Amino acid sequence: MLVKDIVKIIEKKASVELAYDWDNSGLLCGDADMEVKKIYLTLNTDIYTVNEAAALGADMIVSHHPIMFGGIKKIDYSEASGKIIKSLIQNNIALYASHTPMDTANEGLNDVLAQKLGLINTEIIEKNSYMTGCGLGRVGDTERIQTLSEFAKTVKNALDTPFVRVSGDPGTVIKRAAVGSGACSELIPYAKAMGAQAMVTADMKYHTAIDAVESGICVIDAGHYPTEKFVTEIFGKLLNNCGCELIYSTEKDIFSVL
Repeated sequence: MLVKDIVKIIEKKASVELAYDWDNSGLLCGDADMEVKKIYLTLNTDIYTVNEAAALGADMIVSHHPIMFGGIKKIDYSEASGKIIKSLIQNNIALYASHTPMDTANEGLNDVLAQKLGLINTEIIEKNSYMTGCGLGRVGDTERIQTLSEFAKTVKNALDTPFVRVSGDPGTVIKRAAVGSGACSELIPYAKAMGAQAMVTADMKYHTAIDAVESGICVIDAGHYPTEKFVTEIFGKLLNNCGCELIYSTEKDIFSVL
């Protein structure tokens, strides 16, 4: 199968036209007509994952997080981005990133995250004007009524993470909750307006959490990696029958608990 055929499969689920203006999704490096036998699936594109893909003989990397968010004016091999690009080219590896398209796609990352946390009757928080049924964040009813303390434990166990950070009264009753994979604190006011008593997201700033709690919504910061690591499962299901060998990254969360 060719690189462009792999791209078609992914974009049938998550069109690159769903990408936010600041995002850099799509085929970022490589030849669209190159044959692919091994595909490496990963959350992050960094020197560790690129080198692992090369060592395992991958022809193509399918990643959630892209490289080159902004414009590149130079490729310096002493810098992180330069090292990544050099390794991709030297090892003839194509790189495709589906970032905000997979975040916002129907049955994409945010839908999967909501399912993992047991949310039902979900609605999109920030709808995408380009495609019906797509958008960022989800709000849904919890399968059972829980306190914030209980729901935080549900999140921690569902995401298999060693810790979560919780803001709000532990006794707050949670009947309806919101999710935003990765850093989605900007969606908190909209989640509250849609009836959520708590929002699960990541990368929360101190004062943003204070403002959220004072406005009447609790926050669970479950970490960037834990809320997005399931993207490789999505990629795997999409590409399961493409005829290529699928290789899953062994990357870990950049944060640990000491």
